[in-house]
Amino acid sequence: MRPVLRRLLIAGAVIAAVVALGVGWIATAFLFSPCQYELTHERISPSARYVAQIYGANCGMAGARDVVVLRDRSAIALMGVDGMPPGTLVANDFTPVRAGEDIFWDGEAMLVLQYVARAPKIVRAEWGGVRVEARRAP
Repeated sequence: MRPVLRRLLIAGAVIAAVVALGVGWIATAFLFSPCQYELTHERISPSARYVAQIYGANCGMAGARDVVVLRDRSAIALMGVDGMPPGTLVANDFTPVRAGEDIFWDGEAMLVLQYVARAPKIVRAEWGGVRVEARRAP
């Protein structure tokens, strides 16, 4: 084998190894989720097209929180690249544990987060034709 060809093959192998290590590191950094999600509540829309779900997120030393996601039931339910549950995040910090707190559908196009003491943080007020609203319990 000629010396020039040998050098090119060695250089190509070194570059391929560095690229493989870099891609592996980047994939690990992006696919690692510091939170563990557990489904706590689920409400299906009246027509059974949509589903609203509340997940408890335990993020270790970063704390715990609850997230509300909304998704179309006909869509494939795959976890997000960042480890988030399937669907679109519509609200944060909503845990219906007190009497009067709940998540429910007011018709097909309105998802209501009913709270008693502290209003949830609405991240998206509308998704796919569904409005998301926080209401104080009567």
